[in-house]
Amino acid sequence: MSLIRFLKFSLRQSPLKNFEIYRKLDDAKWGKFVGKDELGNRYYMNPEERYGRERWCIPSAKPSKMDASQIPPRWHSWLHKVTDEVPKASPEEDAAALHRPKWMAFPHYENYTGTKKASVTFNTMRPKVESWQPAVAARK
Repeated sequence: MSLIRFLKFSLRQSPLKNFEIYRKLDDAKWGKFVGKDELGNRYYMNPEERYGRERWCIPSAKPSKMDASQIPPRWHSWLHKVTDEVPKASPEEDAAALHRPKWMAFPHYENYTGTKKASVTFNTMRPKVESWQPAVAARK
């Protein structure tokens, strides 16, 4: 990052907001607030940025708990320029716009892999390979 870009970043916002952005994104960014999703993530846009970096998200989670699965699908498509339409604010309006079937999960939830809420399969089949247990005779 250039010194000029860093100085522009430092002077555009409050030091507290600059600290939050730098801590969560590891980059100097400023832009117009576009919206907020049901999980508390905030989305911004700056058309002056170079292509591919003009839309971004500041997650509501702590940096140690941030995960890409915490971004809902509609906002993900906006971030990656699949659509230019900014998603609706409320999950109810979002569900009505999508016409989701009953079997689809809503509202969006994050990936629970590695946590206590992770899905664990239960296997009823006997294993095809059994571990070898050596027969040990007692010494005399």
